[in-house]
Amino acid sequence: MLEHKIREIEERECQLLSRRRELELLHQRKLHLPASTAELRQMLEQEFERLTIDSPEFGDLMRRMVPQFDVYLVRLCDGGHLAARARVTLALGAMCEDIELVPGLSDLLSRQFTIDLYEPPQRERIRKQAVRLTAEGYDQREIAACIGEKPTQTAVQRAVALDRAMRASGLNDPYVTVLELPADYSKLRRHHNRKYCFRPHENYQPQPL
Repeated sequence: MLEHKIREIEERECQLLSRRRELELLHQRKLHLPASTAELRQMLEQEFERLTIDSPEFGDLMRRMVPQFDVYLVRLCDGGHLAARARVTLALGAMCEDIELVPGLSDLLSRQFTIDLYEPPQRERIRKQAVRLTAEGYDQREIAACIGEKPTQTAVQRAVALDRAMRASGLNDPYVTVLELPADYSKLRRHHNRKYCFRPHENYQPQPL
């Protein structure tokens, strides 16, 4: 038992000595950091030009630059098909390892944003134009003729109704997050089967949306 404990102490001592040498080397060498955002952009462009999209190195780079990519479902507040949105974390500091050695710099070069992974339906695409022209006194037939993609009068009516439903719900965005399968969505029925059971991935922590 005593010999085992001595070996553990010796191994720990070797680890600490190795770590001390690493820290001493880091203390002595000069950090390689981009002098400006323009230089950081240039580094990114050089890497993207050097690596092919299907190369393992490009995949490793993207995993470092995008450490988190969460996809969730949304739906228009008046119903319709489900659509996918992504909450993305972009870490530009991954381009330079020494950035991690400067406290707070990595956070300054990180951003979170949302990407819509769908093409909005027509009533949402024309909603703002239809509402604006309605407020200016145009009727729905005239609105349909004014909008560039030339929707039908029925499409204009649905766009105005969508905006009305959004305002009535107190929303600034017509899309709402779907946390469970809608009862009125006939495209999805598997969850009604007694054999169906959904289990999230082990240790998965959903991100706040």
